[in-house]
Order: sequence, then structure tokens, then C-alpha cells
Amino acid sequence: MTAADLQQDRASTDVATVERITRALIDAGPDESAVVAEICRIAESLGLQTVVTDASPGRPNVEVVLPGEPGPGLLFLGHSDVVPAGEGWSGNPFRSRVHDGRIVGRGACDMKGGLAAVLAAMGSLARRGVVPARTVTLACVVDEEDTGLGIRAWVSDRTDQTGRPPAFRVDDGRPPAFTGCVVAEPTAGTVIVGCRGAANIVLTVTGRSAHAGRPENGRSAVVAAARVVGEIDGLHAELATVPHPVLGAASWNVGRIDGGTGPSIVAGRCRLEIDRRLLPDDDVDAVVADLLRRARLVTDLDVDAYVEMEMPGFLTDESSPLVESALAALRSTGAPDPSTAVWTASCDGGFVARDLGVPTIVLGPGDLEAQAHQPDESVDLLEVARLSRAYARLMTEQRP
Repeated sequence: MTAADLQQDRASTDVATVERITRALIDAGPDESAVVAEICRIAESLGLQTVVTDASPGRPNVEVVLPGEPGPGLLFLGHSDVVPAGEGWSGNPFRSRVHDGRIVGRGACDMKGGLAAVLAAMGSLARRGVVPARTVTLACVVDEEDTGLGIRAWVSDRTDQTGRPPAFRVDDGRPPAFTGCVVAEPTAGTVIVGCRGAANIVLTVTGRSAHAGRPENGRSAVVAAARVVGEIDGLHAELATVPHPVLGAASWNVGRIDGGTGPSIVAGRCRLEIDRRLLPDDDVDAVVADLLRRARLVTDLDVDAYVEMEMPGFLTDESSPLVESALAALRSTGAPDPSTAVWTASCDGGFVARDLGVPTIVLGPGDLEAQAHQPDESVDLLEVARLSRAYARLMTEQRP
């Protein structure tokens, strides 16, 4: 997209607004608090309400609210954090610039463009005095790129002491607070109806150190861990034989091994960092318990494990009102044949689907695989503007 093409299209899309918001969010830098402060400033300028709560000290979640008609609302979900900038940039990663109709900067694709599209849609309705068919809430949470601290705190605030969501499910006779959730992560305009979850599992084997001149005096944790790795490889092969009909198979991957202190010492300890991709019905505690059971079959050394991070998967029926409305909203922006798909990635939407019982999709501007987490990350301004129009259509639809 050339600068001339971009200028010509300003008459039919509010490109200037999404450009201004996206650039402001990138320029706020990598600090979550600074990004939240910028979101609050932008929301106030657009006539929107904000509520800030700490997920933990100094790490704020923010909700931006546009009141609508009474009844269950529509939730948009995003995150304020970005991955580290890294090397290889042609300029300052946190000083946005526009090149050939694309905004360049860390987080442009993942996911400042998506946040800008939601804020611009909400602001457009507020400016025109349009009352949405239901209250619209944008929840922007911290720590999505790491341990999910923000979304877990946000969901926890909406459950009772038994862990049940008192105002979200319909099985207790009360209406849900939200009837749909749209995660504004980059999907290149495709409606993502499901994804596998992910868990980072840390497994530790403890042996006994000894001089390498007499290895029989020790118990090598590295040797035992190697047997455990073989067992995990077998578990992965087993899962491949029973794939989910839509999401594919769950999987195992040993991504890092750290053990021993030197070649002349029998290793007294070895640590495995493991990725386990989860299907929506998987119970991570049961997964870890089975891993430990199998590990203890191949070694009599002490083995322990814990979950460092868990992000649940989800799957929404393609015939649901949320999916149908999202496809219709995309068609209204000129998308000729919008489609649905599933992700191999994971996102915070799994918590909303699992813990709050809210139908969830992922839909946002930008290409996750081609642009996110890379040097000179960028997003197309026209795509951000088009998704913003689609979001506005969703907000004013009677069905979620």
C-alpha cells in the first residue's frame, strides 16, 4: 500500500484515528503501566469510561467501557505487554513510524493495532451518540506474553469463592454478564474459532553427586532425566494417534535441559523445561500427575514437577451467533469471503471461555506468523481501519 493509496482511502475509513492511537500505544514503550496510562488518556478523549485495577502491585489491568442497552454485554480482550524488542531493528523499536501504509514498531502487530481498532470503534460510536445493542467492554490485561498474570487476576475478580462465575453462566438461572468475547489478537482478518492451550512444565530430577573417577558412588540425575525425555517422546507419539477432530493432537516438547556442574562431577540435579499443548478438556493437574507417574517408572531417583504457566484452549461452534455475526461484520467492510480457522498458537481467550463460560473468538488486524515478535514488526493501517469498522458493526448488532 503506497502513501498515495493510503491518503486516497482516508475519505472512506477513519485511518487517521487508528494511526494516531496505534502510534501512541507503541510510543508508550514496553512498560505496561505507561501503556495503560495512554489507553486511559485515549479513552477519555473519546468519551469512554475506564476502570483500572492492579493484577499485582504496579501491574495494572484496565477496562474501557461504552454503556449500551440493558442485558449481557460484549467483551473485547487485549494485552498491554509486548515481547522484548531484541536486535535487528532499522530504527528505535518504541518510536513508531509509517512506511508504505504500515506502522512499524514493537507491538504494532501484537497487539497495539488490535487495541487501536477496538478503541477507535468504541470512540466512533460514542462520538456519534450511538448506543450499542449491549454494553461494550475492552479488557486490556498485563502479562499475556509470559505467565498470564493479568487475565488470571481479571477472571478471578469475576468468580465467587467456589471458583464458579456467579454472573456469567446461564446454568444457574441468571443471565451472563457477557454473551461473547472477541480477542483482538492478529489473525489477518480470519475468524479463529478455537486453539489449543499451552502449559510450561518444569520437571526436576534429583540424584547424588560424586567424583567422576568413581561414578558408581553417585546417582546421575542427567542419566535419569535422559530416560524421562525418552518417556516424554513416547507420550508425544501416543497423543499423535488420538487427535482432536478440529484442533489436532495435543503435544509434548522438551525445550530446555539444564543439569550438572561440570564433566568431572556426577550430576546431582537436572531440570527439564517442557511445553505441553493442551486440548480444551485437558486437566493440567492430571497431565502433570501422569507425567510424574511415568517418570517414576523409568527412574527411582526423586522426580518432581510443577506448572510454571498454563493457558487453556477453547473451541467455539462455527454455527454460534458470535461467529456468524463476526463473519457478517467482516462482509460489511467489503471482505468478499471471510473464513474461519483454528490456531496453533494460544491466547488469553481460553481463560474467558473455560472459567467464565463465554463463547470466544479471535479476530484482529495483522499477521501473527509473518509480523509478530520480529524486528521491524508492522501492521497495515487499512487493515486496522477495516477491522475497526467490523468491530463497530459487531458492537451495534443485536446478536453477540
